[in-house]
Amino acid sequence: MYSTATIAPGIFTIDEEGFVRSYLIEGTERAILFDACASGGEEFEKAVHSLTNKPITLVLSHSDQDHTGGQEYFAPSYLHPAEYARYFSHGNEGAKVQPIWEGQIFSLGGIDLEVVLIPGHTPGSIALLDRVGKRLFVGDTISNSSVYMFGDGRNIPAFIESLKRLESLDLEYIHPAHGINTLSADWVGKTIKAAEKLLAGELEATDPPYSVPCKLYSYEGVNFLF
Repeated sequence: MYSTATIAPGIFTIDEEGFVRSYLIEGTERAILFDACASGGEEFEKAVHSLTNKPITLVLSHSDQDHTGGQEYFAPSYLHPAEYARYFSHGNEGAKVQPIWEGQIFSLGGIDLEVVLIPGHTPGSIALLDRVGKRLFVGDTISNSSVYMFGDGRNIPAFIESLKRLESLDLEYIHPAHGINTLSADWVGKTIKAAEKLLAGELEATDPPYSVPCKLYSYEGVNFLF
């Protein structure tokens, strides 16, 4: 069900059947688990612990259920408070969660990860920024797969403003939760253009390849379900 891979020194992926991905970022003292895949279970816990023997802190990019499946094994999780209403409406009553804030730094030993608030996909979506390594762990906001922009909490104008902020960062690598695990920094600008065209009504609607209550909109490799 889960496969793991090393994509850079101290940076690992945990992939769930090609559907969704979590990241394990390890420093000399501790590690961050960024998201907890969809299904969870003991197999997920074992996959994560196979990658490190350091203390692990779980940080959730947002509250969609395909990112919280294995959270119980790494509680308490960190989540932006703007996500709390969505999170607790998804059956997480009683779950242990701690607030995470814009600019917060997780020092792992040799690597620092900075919280960047990027509302749009959801109100409290966050990314983790490694300024030295020029890496951004971005959750669902950027992908060469399909970015979900239908349903509660999605906001295209906020999404565009968040992307413009990311475009100002000095980045080389973007690590999404869906699709390819490493994209180049030019995907930020490509996604901005596509989102602006979506907002302006300039993209043609087509039927998605699977059953969802929305249409598919594409521009230069960027895909939205809206």
